[in-house]
Amino acid sequence: MHNEAELSPSDQPKVRCFGSNAALTVEATPLLVKGVPHGHTVNLDVAPRQGENVIWARKITVQLSDTELPIMAAVCLGYLPKAHFKRSGKGIFIERQPNKLFVSATQGSGSAFALPIPIGQTFQVSSLVLSQLQKQTEYSDSNLLITALRGAAGLYKPNSS
Repeated sequence: MHNEAELSPSDQPKVRCFGSNAALTVEATPLLVKGVPHGHTVNLDVAPRQGENVIWARKITVQLSDTELPIMAAVCLGYLPKAHFKRSGKGIFIERQPNKLFVSATQGSGSAFALPIPIGQTFQVSSLVLSQLQKQTEYSDSNLLITALRGAAGLYKPNSS
């Protein structure tokens, strides 16, 4: 499923968003299954800010699975109100709010970062996520992709936190 030439991390499409206290990078990346590329997805990186500087060394990263990528797309498009992508000891929560997406990330007891994503950047994030989802599913018809996404979102029942 993953047959295109590998891009270096600096060449992979990405969207960067900056809030006053944190930053988010949504980056196109190969979906890794047991360390082996197997399809397409995105990494979500959330890191704290100190003034103008982003402390990327303290970032919290979650790579979305093949089942989480459509959930992320559904939140971006307004088919779902929120999603929580959990991993052992960390997680990233994304919620639709008036005029923005709100993103928060936690790891352990000492790391919690949050930022709003305004409408223009939400569009950019949505476009990148949909592009990766289209590659993952190999659907050439974007209308089919959106229809399938809408139908799947109607089934989604989040696990209680």
